[in-house]
Amino acid sequence: MPCLAMLALASMMPAMTDPALDAAARNAVGTAIIKFKDKNLKGDEIAVSVARLDRAHGSWAVGSCRGEVAMYPASVVKLFYLVYLANRLEDGSLKLTPELERAAKDMIVESINDATSLVVDTLTDTTSGPELRPAELKKWAEKRNLVNRWYRANGFQGLNICQKPWNEGPYGRERQFVGERYDNRNMLTADACVRLMAEIALDKTAPYGAPATPSGLKRGAWMKGFLSRKPVADGGEGDEQSKGFSGEVLPKGFKLWSKAGWTSTVYHDVAWIQAPDGREFVWAIFTKGHSDDKIVPFVAGELLKL
Repeated sequence: MPCLAMLALASMMPAMTDPALDAAARNAVGTAIIKFKDKNLKGDEIAVSVARLDRAHGSWAVGSCRGEVAMYPASVVKLFYLVYLANRLEDGSLKLTPELERAAKDMIVESINDATSLVVDTLTDTTSGPELRPAELKKWAEKRNLVNRWYRANGFQGLNICQKPWNEGPYGRERQFVGERYDNRNMLTADACVRLMAEIALDKTAPYGAPATPSGLKRGAWMKGFLSRKPVADGGEGDEQSKGFSGEVLPKGFKLWSKAGWTSTVYHDVAWIQAPDGREFVWAIFTKGHSDDKIVPFVAGELLKL
């Protein structure tokens, strides 16, 4: 198991706030509120965080509008499970079996919830099932919170990463764990998502917070392969996590890696963009109360003006 204390020492975030990016995020949100006035989009229903990558120095500058506000992330949480899985594979505490490989790929590429269930079970040594007595549930919950402890030890704030995503909803011990009012549901901020995707882009995630190794670079490429998307402009309609998200508005020749998440009440995208001229950006666009495939691409289009 990774040493949390050592990870905490290795996880200084190489980012600084850029007023121009702050302004771009605020402008994108303000413009979207005006654009989607007919949909009654409100300021507290959208959050945007955006980073400009500096690959030469392995760092990034960031700006946001409500990027620190935690929201239910839907399938965006799978990005965080992927990075933690990569680290467990790198430190040797888990072995990549063909079935775990299949689940990891389907979790990200197709965003399949059943595949994510296997990944979460493997990472935390827990399984879903019938209700548990209080003492048993406490022990089970301690295991399930392993991913939370790892990210918090690495300086991430405003998150809760301990639940499986569901098609219809949790039952049994999973329903006990999420709470009567779903108070323990997954939560993420746009800022945290931008940080993690920037670290993936700059090969800072496997092993996490340590200098890149040949093995770590291969593991980073493994993750990037799952996250790679085809923008709509480069042929056809793009995949399900491209069309209706950032990939819908990217000009021809742009490259995209992303993880989207959506339900009947939220619509999110976390995207890493490479322009043909070498510029690179990461952004997270979160909306709640609006499961709408127009708002996120519009905001992405505004951020492309950077």
